[in-house]
Amino acid sequence: MRVRWIALWLAFLVLLAGGSVAYVFDSMDVSSKARGMGGAWVASVNDATAMFYNPSALALVGSPDVYASYLRPNSQDFESLTFLAFSIPVRSNHAIGLSYRDFGVEYKDKKLLGESTLSLAYGLCLMKDIHSELYLGGTLNLYSLEFGSTGTMDLGEETTLGVDLGFLGILRQRTRLGLFVKNINEPSVGKGIREPLPQWISAGVAYEPYYGVVTGLDIRSLRGEKTEIHMGMQFAVTEFLGLRFGFQTHPNSLTGGITAGVEPLEIDYSYSSHSVLPGTHHVAIGARF
Repeated sequence: MRVRWIALWLAFLVLLAGGSVAYVFDSMDVSSKARGMGGAWVASVNDATAMFYNPSALALVGSPDVYASYLRPNSQDFESLTFLAFSIPVRSNHAIGLSYRDFGVEYKDKKLLGESTLSLAYGLCLMKDIHSELYLGGTLNLYSLEFGSTGTMDLGEETTLGVDLGFLGILRQRTRLGLFVKNINEPSVGKGIREPLPQWISAGVAYEPYYGVVTGLDIRSLRGEKTEIHMGMQFAVTEFLGLRFGFQTHPNSLTGGITAGVEPLEIDYSYSSHSVLPGTHHVAIGARF
């Protein structure tokens, strides 16, 4: 049993040391709605999760918003991701947001890896007229990475700060153009040899041909990874029920989701497939006051 435990730890550490550090604080969707849309959310986001996808969109939420979600990536029992977010307007077309993201890897009740991110975001309107609007937003992230203990050795922990920047343009109330830059200050972790945290740029467009129907397309470029394409659509079936579906590449995945609720509460569920691993079930609850 001791040999098995040591082997597991060695495999885990080799994974991190071998260039897969992008797994740490990665771009995994925290919003069930975004997952159902195939991740096409940088221009479509309309709730407190904007601080993760595009903080400039916080200024459009318009009222206090609370969002909480939970998932086990690819239905694996040893991994879990929890996300909590809250946003509130501070004045007309200005809003502030606070969120907490927690990701953990456990094996037989032993915590191998813990990631937590505390984020503070602000979004504001730069200009607005009858034809167009322009928004700017930023997020300050406090990252905390903690490795578990083998029983005789504590593998330690570290914190660092990251800064995100987002822009959103709206044309004639129907077309949205979004741009988001993750970790623009190039934060890193480690002692001696420091490893950079993942950086990516997302550019997206969302179009609402008529009320209740939104289509979205995002292109996301992660440093050192293949460029991803995310596409999705959502539409209101009734006043109390909404559906969405989507597709993304690298890895290729089909997605879908449903939203049901009566103001101010709504419940979201989404599912995303995987070409090799089991699919991911994602549940969330939100409230807007």
